[in-house]
Amino acid sequence: MSYIVLARKYRPQTFAEVYAQDHITQILHNAIEGNRIAHAYLFTGPRGVGKTSMARIFAKNLNCVEGPTVTPCNVCHNCLEITAGTSNDVIEIDGASNTSVDDIRELQRELLYAPSQSPWKIYIIDEVHMLSKNAFNALLKTLEEPPENVMFIFATTEPFKVLPTIISRCQRYDFKRIPIDAIVKRLKELMKEENIEIDAESLHLIARKADGSLRDALSLTDQVLSYCQNEVSIDKVRPIFGLIPTQVFGDMMRLVDAGDAHELLEKLQRIFEEGADLQEFINNLMEFLRIVLLRKVGSSPSEITADEYPLYDEIAALFSRENLLYMMSMLMDARNEIKSSGNPYLIFELVMLKMCRLDEMEDVANLLQQLDAQDFTPIQAARPAAVSSPKPTPHPAPERASSPKAQAAPQPSPRLVEFNLENLENSWERLNARVKRESTSAAIALGHTKAEVKNGNLLLLKIKGGTYHNSLLGFKDQFEKILAELFQPAPRLSMELVESEAPKQVEIKRHTLEDLKEMDENLAHFITATKSKLLP
Repeated sequence: MSYIVLARKYRPQTFAEVYAQDHITQILHNAIEGNRIAHAYLFTGPRGVGKTSMARIFAKNLNCVEGPTVTPCNVCHNCLEITAGTSNDVIEIDGASNTSVDDIRELQRELLYAPSQSPWKIYIIDEVHMLSKNAFNALLKTLEEPPENVMFIFATTEPFKVLPTIISRCQRYDFKRIPIDAIVKRLKELMKEENIEIDAESLHLIARKADGSLRDALSLTDQVLSYCQNEVSIDKVRPIFGLIPTQVFGDMMRLVDAGDAHELLEKLQRIFEEGADLQEFINNLMEFLRIVLLRKVGSSPSEITADEYPLYDEIAALFSRENLLYMMSMLMDARNEIKSSGNPYLIFELVMLKMCRLDEMEDVANLLQQLDAQDFTPIQAARPAAVSSPKPTPHPAPERASSPKAQAAPQPSPRLVEFNLENLENSWERLNARVKRESTSAAIALGHTKAEVKNGNLLLLKIKGGTYHNSLLGFKDQFEKILAELFQPAPRLSMELVESEAPKQVEIKRHTLEDLKEMDENLAHFITATKSKLLP
């Protein structure tokens, strides 16, 4: 007899054998016991999580000779035919190969015939989202009111492609990705039954590679057994999948922390010379950093065993959360750029060089904090008519942070000056910039004012134009706070609307014909000739 792959050999045959889908098996179990069977079901979820297997098990539960039952016997002719896919009453249809309206019409003609030897006639349509829109529409009426004892079970990995009108006529069940622990548990059971020796690290590696799909995990296990035979070890499994040992990534991150770019680039060159794929290498490095970040925040990811925690914890202690996030961001950008680059290795090497120079990069948050503390303002600013334009007082440039790990030193607040006309003139540009930071319209209005100092502690703003006056009047509270931050004691603020002067009347002098004659000789001849023709 030919070899049967693990995914087929150990396909679930009862609800109890379906892993990590208890929320669905329990509902279907109760539906059978309570005789509340619907006429249409929609099973959705990622690949390899048990959608089609669940549909077959459900069909056996209903059509078993001893059924309906929650535990099919798996020995009667109905159960055996359903398991083998040869039952005349349980028809499996590939939605990708039967997409047209004609296929649906053929199916509808078959519905006219009663089940031949079973209580139910069941249609399992896999990848139902591949049906055309017209095919879906042709199925609507039949799906809503099917003949008695006819059931539809749809399976799809892309439910968003199924028409809402179809979904509304089905009971929908969403299958979950199978957790890594559940996959490891199932693989361990099967390896024991197959008399295969396999270490825990290999099981976890296969489970991580399967990405939540038990079928993929069994296919990968078949691949591993073809190479390793009856003794499976992690040293043999890694080369099969092209994976780099975790310790290699740990050594790389230690070199990054030490800033040893020369040794790091030489190590990368040796890795790629041995045939490592660049894209896969970046993905594995990002996965390594992801687990490091999870350990940094105190999480215990299921992707690794407790024996691997010390390595990840050691790397997590070398970097801050911000640096780990920054490195992952750089790697994601590099992965996208590499796809269209003519020299992908150069891009990756530049990223690794940047990672070795994290200590030399500016901490933007600290830099902005220092700039704000030192009250950095633009040099150019509008100045009112009554205030002279002295040269702006230069402000010292803010010191830059040399490392993201270094804490920003607290900056002293600006020194307050006495409020008087001279200091107001010297601080006017600074004052205007602070106002502009809060309100652009108020800053524009401030440029149409005349500032005067009254009674030593009163700032009078004479504003030309009602629009500008209203703008500054609404900004008065913020203006007073800004003045209090610049002057000691804080001046009182008063605003006065100054009406614009009315334009002078221009006298228009009227000219007589005699005046026009004197202004131009040709014009005088023309007037005389015209006048002689008009008068008798």
